[in-house]
Amino acid sequence: MNKAEPLSGILLPVDDVDAFRRAARLTGALLRAMSLDTERIDLLHVVTGTFLAELMKGLDLASGETPAAAEMNEMRRRYLVNTVKPLVETCGQLLKLEVGQGPSRTIVKDGNPAKIISSLCDENDYTSLIISRRNLGGQPGKLIGSIAAGVLHRSTQGTIYLVGDRAPVETGTLLSRCLIAVDESPASMNSVAEAGAILSRAKDQVDQIYLVHVLDQSCYYDEDGENCMDASLTGQKALEASGNLLVELGVDRQKIKTVIHFGKPGTILAEEVRSCDATLVFLGRRDRSRMAQVYLGSVCTEIIENCRDRTLVLAS
Repeated sequence: MNKAEPLSGILLPVDDVDAFRRAARLTGALLRAMSLDTERIDLLHVVTGTFLAELMKGLDLASGETPAAAEMNEMRRRYLVNTVKPLVETCGQLLKLEVGQGPSRTIVKDGNPAKIISSLCDENDYTSLIISRRNLGGQPGKLIGSIAAGVLHRSTQGTIYLVGDRAPVETGTLLSRCLIAVDESPASMNSVAEAGAILSRAKDQVDQIYLVHVLDQSCYYDEDGENCMDASLTGQKALEASGNLLVELGVDRQKIKTVIHFGKPGTILAEEVRSCDATLVFLGRRDRSRMAQVYLGSVCTEIIENCRDRTLVLAS
């Protein structure tokens, strides 16, 4: 389980002002709810090389023509001055407006955004990565090719807060109806612990906490797999353990409701999120490679793709 207090060390990637605004707003709402003055909030912008697009258009790449190093360096310098500097300054001001403090530091690196974000999280022991989707204006919720997708497919330390397409309209209700997906995995219990640490410090803002376990229908068809009765008992024990952990952390037991459903976990959980109008969703995140997710499927991925407007908290 995460031993450090949630949100005590935060990394906020900077790529798009509107997306960052939603991330900053969520950050401020959580810190205010917990009455927490965080130790550090770092901003990160990754330079990907897109500033070279115009230069590359004029080259005959098929013949092996390449741009001069001096020209590329000059274009990068202008890009940093004219684009990156104003971007991070604007986002720093937005952060101060929402949180009451500016960034502890601003980091600018070159390379693959997902790889750099994951590496920084591990190297600097951030407890929380808060990353916002780009608002795609109603397009399907696929994450393929996005920075968020790249981060989620890596073994990133700390908890990932994936901000929905819409920031909370009223941040005071962010914690009012929280849903926690529960199974028997260590990642699930880490998710419960993250939720408990936050919700116990914001008791007055919490109306209902839903602990939801989905009994996978596949247990009826897999002759070599777990007996369905055993799976049901395992799920009930996981719900009981999760509820007890929340209470130990200071959550009011009267506000906890346990729910067991039957069906395809990702689909059912997404439906439950909408049914109870969850304002915040906590999930355990099992680290898998991209190929493993293609062949094995992922409950996390399905909820991410079908609950674009919700903020998801993904604990490893």
